Amino acid sequence: MVSKTKIDIVNSALVLVGDNPITSLDDQTTQALVANTLLDDIVEAELFETRWRFALNTSVSTFVSSKTHPTGLGVFQIPSGTIRIWNVLERGKSVLGEWEMEGDKLLIDADANSDIAIERTVEPHVAYWPPHFRMAIIHALAAVFCMGLTDNDDKSKLLSAVGDTYRRKARAQDSGQSTPRVVNTSQMLASRRGVRSGNEGLI
Repeated sequence: MVSKTKIDIVNSALVLVGDNPITSLDDQTTQALVANTLLDDIVEAELFETRWRFALNTSVSTFVSSKTHPTGLGVFQIPSGTIRIWNVLERGKSVLGEWEMEGDKLLIDADANSDIAIERTVEPHVAYWPPHFRMAIIHALAAVFCMGLTDNDDKSKLLSAVGDTYRRKARAQDSGQSTPRVVNTSQMLASRRGVRSGNEGLI
């Protein structure tokens, strides 16, 4: 695996627009300012949009005994670094009942005796980004650089289009990284009867 850092991503994007690489994200340059302002937002938006397997993480959510909620639902702490929650688990099984998010807290019909975990998206280190995902981010950043540094709208659109192609390839490859899951028919029936799956709660 080729080791990469965020400055490598930035410099690859700069090369695409015909600009010079920077030596540090702390440089007092327009390039560094744009990168520091927008790169994290671009990455977070991309990770939020799709259930990327390489960015999935299952973590324990701890009960917050010091807080009560008017609804009577239990209050659990959402682990730091969570970009999006895809599923809530109790003792390893999907919770079929209602759950929702309130700030950095998870509200669920559970208590201190419950074993609650969340399946979530986090941001992996750049070194663990798949190649096509990495190229999608590079082209998305390059499109921003193109508008901010050269005001070349046509080239910016071209870079965005190329980035979309890499994104589609990344999604196709990511979807083939595991064996098909067994369909949870009970959960499907519950959903059809109006039970909220919990995906209403987004970060």
